[in-house]
Amino acid sequence: MTVPVLQMTGISKRFPGVVALDRVDFDLAAGEIVALVGENGAGKSTLMKILAGIHRADAGEIRIDGAPVALHAPGDAARTGIAVIHQELEVIDTLDVAGNVFLGREPQKGGPLRLLDRRTMDAGTGRQLSRIGLSLAPRTPMRQLSTAQQQLVSIARALSMNARLLVLDEPTSSLTDSDAARLFQVLRGLRANGTGIVYISHRLKEIELLADRAVVLRDGRNAGTLTRASLTRDRLVQLMVGRPVDSVTTPPKTTAGPPRLQVEGLRTGRYPDIDLSLTVR
Repeated sequence: MTVPVLQMTGISKRFPGVVALDRVDFDLAAGEIVALVGENGAGKSTLMKILAGIHRADAGEIRIDGAPVALHAPGDAARTGIAVIHQELEVIDTLDVAGNVFLGREPQKGGPLRLLDRRTMDAGTGRQLSRIGLSLAPRTPMRQLSTAQQQLVSIARALSMNARLLVLDEPTSSLTDSDAARLFQVLRGLRANGTGIVYISHRLKEIELLADRAVVLRDGRNAGTLTRASLTRDRLVQLMVGRPVDSVTTPPKTTAGPPRLQVEGLRTGRYPDIDLSLTVR
């Protein structure tokens, strides 16, 4: 049996007055996309912050390729091949693309003069951008890029650091449908090349489309795991809330007053083909 690239076993974490994680298990194979799912406060972010070296677990063990590791700081995680793409992108928009890809690891030349080696930066950035199919000049200013392009640059930076395990936290929260589809294409390509991916999202449709497995947390504990064959929105919701949820709910009977707010036929740039209407009494 192949050893998972990541094994988190019995992970527990307490904060004052709160048990954030209670003996949580999580594993990930190379070339696999695993969705980490749960309601707000279920423990998803805490578990991934422990993996990223931001928090330290009170109990439990983390293994990479079967060997135990100690992740006391983000630098430990990076050296182990773990990269986290946070919901709030960590990019410097006053730098160009290459400056962001090599941020903090800029190659130098000129001996004691320690001059910036732009040629090496540009070449290395070009290689990583090609890996994810992003057609950009390395010296393009970051402020000129869309949110989706900035996110892909963050992935290129992770790959340039030899990341074998990529964590994405709500990556489509600021993307259009077409941008999200492009991101999914990149993630599938990385999976095919052996990268292990943890995908955190509240958008259950995306998880149905993308994930090989889904691990569900509820109240800081493992609530269940769904394989590809059993991964549906209804099963996800049932594990998340702990009970079956009817697809149709009956609104409570109230005495409605006159309309206070009415919206008719509103269209947005994100969904230009859908009319939105709303009446609030």
